[in-house]
Amino acid sequence: MIDNNITTTVDLMQTSKSLINDLNFVSQNVLIYLPLIFFIFGFIGFIGNVFTYLQPQLRSNTSCIYLLCGSFIDIMNLSVNSFSSYLAWQFGFTLPWSTSSALCKLSFFLLVFLTHLSINFLCTAIIDRFAITCDHTSSIRRITQLRKVPWMIGLTVLTSGLFTFYAPIMYDLSPTNVCLSAQPLVAGIISITFIRVIPSVTMITFVLLTYRNVRRSRGRVGDAVQTNRRNLRNQFIVTIFAQILVTILITIPWIISSVYYTVTPISTKSPVQVSIIIFVFGLSNRFFYLNNVKAFYITILTSRVFRKAFIGGISNLFRRYIRHQMHVSMVNPFTQTRNNI
Repeated sequence: MIDNNITTTVDLMQTSKSLINDLNFVSQNVLIYLPLIFFIFGFIGFIGNVFTYLQPQLRSNTSCIYLLCGSFIDIMNLSVNSFSSYLAWQFGFTLPWSTSSALCKLSFFLLVFLTHLSINFLCTAIIDRFAITCDHTSSIRRITQLRKVPWMIGLTVLTSGLFTFYAPIMYDLSPTNVCLSAQPLVAGIISITFIRVIPSVTMITFVLLTYRNVRRSRGRVGDAVQTNRRNLRNQFIVTIFAQILVTILITIPWIISSVYYTVTPISTKSPVQVSIIIFVFGLSNRFFYLNNVKAFYITILTSRVFRKAFIGGISNLFRRYIRHQMHVSMVNPFTQTRNNI
């Protein structure tokens, strides 16, 4: 009986050790490449968004301006907070965040600020679409005017700064040269609430309000011009709805894992449980950067106007290239003939 218990204990220990080794292997040899993959696809999406949103038919659309601003923040967030970890692992190139207290505070501020600002621009875009679905007599429609865009961008940046100002206050450089918070539980709760929960609730609220307004507008009788404008408006609304849905689906696993990681004391867990918790928390953290990658691909799949502008822009570039090559081929023989004479 004792021998059986010993054998069972040994088997469990071997299984636990094997599971821990497997999780470490996946973390060190598989997940470490996710920042590189996200950066490549994110950079391609960034170029696609800039190229398309600057086309003549989209550049004056206020929601497109906010989404374009979000694209700039996305690539900045990927570069500073995600891709840098791959560079540190692969090439030993590290940013000097741990060399001083000021840089430590700056690193955590950029981490939470860029993350919040990216989602905040998506919130601004859906608020803009909500405003444009309101009655023409409503004062909120004023924010859809182009001259209001700089004010809305400034307000978006200011809001993100205020919501993330806790980071440089609560985080500092420890004696071991690691950026830590003296109150990790409080910092974790603030991060979950301000960076994830509040933006998600805001987006869901305005999605529902916009959907209500769209349903009401369907019952109104209008001419063909108004109908076409309404259809164009609805296409952008559907695209933003899709982006918000994917954002929330990516955010929910992070919220769950972060709440569990923040509230549950690690000291009471077994080594296997600790390894699983850290692995899941790290996995959700890495996949959260999909929010900075998805915009271009979702938009091109859901918006016919965006696809038309993108393909039209590519066609115009190709035609310009062909005309340039034809001009060069016509000029070169003439130049060679003159040189021969």
